[in-house]
Amino acid sequence: MGFSQTTAHVLLGCCSSAFLMEILMARKPSSANLVTFLQFFFISLYGFVVTAKLGKVSPKIPLKEYIILVTLFFLTTVANNYVYALHVPSTLHMIIRSASSPASMLVYCCVKRQKPKLNNAIGSVLISVGVTLAMYGGAPTNEENKGTFLYWCIGVTILWTTLFTGVFAGLQQERLYSQYGKHPDEMLFYTHAIPLPLFLGIYPQLVDTSSDLSWDTWLLISLNILSQFYCTHSVHELATKETSVTVTFILTLRKFISLLISSVVFKNSLTIYHVIGTIIVAIGTYVYFDYFSGRRQKPVSMKTKAN
Repeated sequence: MGFSQTTAHVLLGCCSSAFLMEILMARKPSSANLVTFLQFFFISLYGFVVTAKLGKVSPKIPLKEYIILVTLFFLTTVANNYVYALHVPSTLHMIIRSASSPASMLVYCCVKRQKPKLNNAIGSVLISVGVTLAMYGGAPTNEENKGTFLYWCIGVTILWTTLFTGVFAGLQQERLYSQYGKHPDEMLFYTHAIPLPLFLGIYPQLVDTSSDLSWDTWLLISLNILSQFYCTHSVHELATKETSVTVTFILTLRKFISLLISSVVFKNSLTIYHVIGTIIVAIGTYVYFDYFSGRRQKPVSMKTKAN
């Protein structure tokens, strides 16, 4: 499968998952944890049957090496889904998560002790400014229920935190790939199977939520689970073929597509701050990845000119 086809799968699967998740949260915000659990369970079940061959295939990467990665991945996934229930608009949710590039650069510089390139630094500043504008435009300051603003603040704080936990998870994934080889299907299975016992802590909530859902909500959840599996599997596949920079760029592009869909379909409040912030984020992303360097005209050497 080539780059274009894999990228198309990522965009299709992840945009579909985000679209269905927004519908679910609009209808049943309390189902966020249940949806997360079912996503983990389905991917684990599939991996146990297909990847692990019912336990007959031993992991190529030692299980103890997954502990840090699984912890970061689990916290990031659960927190990102839970934010939907904290009155954070999906438009703002997607724009903040688009700031993964500067977060990645900051963590990389601290861990690797290397100075960033100029285009990385400029791009990070632009993205940070754009995200800040989007945050300001998305704040529910005019809500009659003042508690909503508190939930919004908590949700935004969680989103910023998960940016960095996601980056650390990516660094850990790269370390495991470089040390033990690339095994995307195995990693997909174990990163979802190992955290399953952690859901026992919210078992009563999962039971209460599941007993209060209509059949059409269950249908939406089923579609979301399938699309999330398709999304996650495609991202892992892309990570084995391209650099982390390319993967991050594709995922950022996906977030902007989801933002556009959310604004048009769900008529979320899209203020001038959102528009300006989105434009700045887009420009910052291009500068960060030095996209324009490929568009520069190459100088003609004297040797070539002489020939």
